[in-house]
Amino acid sequence: MSLGTASGQVFGALLGVLAVVGALVWSLRKDPRALRNGVLLVLAVHYLLGFVAVVASRFRVLETVTGVVVLAVAALVALGLALLPLLLVMDGVLMLRRESRSLGNALSLLAGLSMIALPVVLVVLLRHENPVTGTLAVGLLTAQGCAGLLFLFFAAHTVLYARLARRSDASAVIVLGAGLVAGEVPPLLASRLRLAVSAAAERSAPAARIPIVPSGGQGPDEPRAEGTAMAEWLRREGVAPEDVLVEDRARTTRENLRFSTRLLHSRGVPEPYLIVTNDYHAPRAAMLARSLGIDAQAVGCPTALYYWPSAYLREFVAVMVEQRVLLVLSGLAVAGMSGLVWLSLSAA
Repeated sequence: MSLGTASGQVFGALLGVLAVVGALVWSLRKDPRALRNGVLLVLAVHYLLGFVAVVASRFRVLETVTGVVVLAVAALVALGLALLPLLLVMDGVLMLRRESRSLGNALSLLAGLSMIALPVVLVVLLRHENPVTGTLAVGLLTAQGCAGLLFLFFAAHTVLYARLARRSDASAVIVLGAGLVAGEVPPLLASRLRLAVSAAAERSAPAARIPIVPSGGQGPDEPRAEGTAMAEWLRREGVAPEDVLVEDRARTTRENLRFSTRLLHSRGVPEPYLIVTNDYHAPRAAMLARSLGIDAQAVGCPTALYYWPSAYLREFVAVMVEQRVLLVLSGLAVAGMSGLVWLSLSAA
């Protein structure tokens, strides 16, 4: 390879990195809540790794070191993927033992079982060697690849957004409600309230405290509204009564945000706001605020480790249901690959 060709490859790879990183910076400044930030982050890492590979190929020592690093990373990824189904199944069983038996709480178990079953199904399909089974096998592989890529986008967005939201300004804090236990605030909800108190204190001026809005209506199995119980908890913890604005009608996250925003506007408290929930729920809460036209960021408190996988998968599914463009593109990819394989095998 000539020096000019090699330099051209390095320059082209560098331009690719700068272009994608520039798009990511622009997107984050425009709105850090958008899922496209996760897509751009994945692309930026991809282009950066490509740039490193191009530069390393020009120097034998760097090429050797890069090869060793790539092998080590590949081995760790392979080990993680091999253990992941088993870990998901174990977590799913623990989740169902400790929590209510519902589809949402069983998602980690179902995901682990599907990852174990897929290779077996593919082997059975490919053994028959006909257009129908071959097309089904490729369709399943493509669907798995699309699902994995979408999950990677969502995970990248979650990690990036969590870092950015912590530093966001706010003129009020909205705490999303959760189920009460015997009419009282349970530990999960108490952790949200503690985070809300600290977040409000960090953003308050010495002579001007910002209000906290505990938001949540009364569920069918609850003796009183969640917002009322949360307000009592806040007052017991020393929050001044005048700094607590109770919203006690909301039944969904969408209503939490709409009713709380309406309450704050009626009291003359301008946006932006800060939404407090659990860490797994914060990205979707922020996306929902964005779709409602509310200037608000979301932060989350830590969640019990065993509860996190199923809860995070539930959030992923809920977000993807609303991302119609990505779902259509994934469907087209599955249909396209399946169609090509069908035509190829039928003509053979």
